[in-house]
Amino acid sequence: MTSVSVIIPAYNSASTIIRALQSVTAQTRAPKEIIVVDDASTDNTREIAANFASTSLIPLRVIAQSANGGPSAARNTGWDAATGDYIAFLDADDQWHPRKIELQYPVMHNQPEVTMSCHGHHFSSSTTWADIPTADTKATPVSFHKFLIRNRCATPTVMLKRAITERFDSRKRFAEDYLLWMQITASHGPALRLEAQLAHCSNPGYGGSGQSGKLLKMELSEIGGFVTLRKSKAIGFGTLGLVVIWSWIKFGIRLFDSKVMKIRR
Repeated sequence: MTSVSVIIPAYNSASTIIRALQSVTAQTRAPKEIIVVDDASTDNTREIAANFASTSLIPLRVIAQSANGGPSAARNTGWDAATGDYIAFLDADDQWHPRKIELQYPVMHNQPEVTMSCHGHHFSSSTTWADIPTADTKATPVSFHKFLIRNRCATPTVMLKRAITERFDSRKRFAEDYLLWMQITASHGPALRLEAQLAHCSNPGYGGSGQSGKLLKMELSEIGGFVTLRKSKAIGFGTLGLVVIWSWIKFGIRLFDSKVMKIRR
């Protein structure tokens, strides 16, 4: 067993929550606990998770939010309730490779100065997994300045120290993860990234269904994150101007690419 608390925010996830939970219980190195935070679902997500908990060999708690607060608030609730030394996030419609914790946990545990790590992922709903090349298990540093260029870590790939004081901005429903990764690396130094693709994410980073499909709102929230960094003096005015310009260029590319994807479909 590892000292990892798995946090799964869930909203109307009755059709996918079991698949996500099974990918955690199938880990070759088990986490300490699983915490499902039901974000005021209107379906039977909470009941399904509770039934799964009754037979799970890994301790599983279901926390019910009284009102829908979005993924940031749900993750923070789980984070605050966790008891493991490390937090690993998984979305209710995504899943992990069976070796995810086996390969990622030592990166954190053996290097106590590291606050955050992540790894590669596929956009897929498949439950079939490829073998992991040994070369892809090597961790490389990702600095704060590299995060300013683009988000390097999808949320279901991230593991971080529970004890840090930073949290997701519960007011944000878009790009809230990107802002947190930048705040963490600005304050605690580089994250480490494994190239191994240890997660399957159901939705693409943009242009998909759900949150990822709302490109303009994502863009405005991303820029708002840069402004937050400026207010905290993590970046200067010159850097703010540069990253905002670059962000709008990326937005144009994403917009074009999403239109092309629709045509291809």
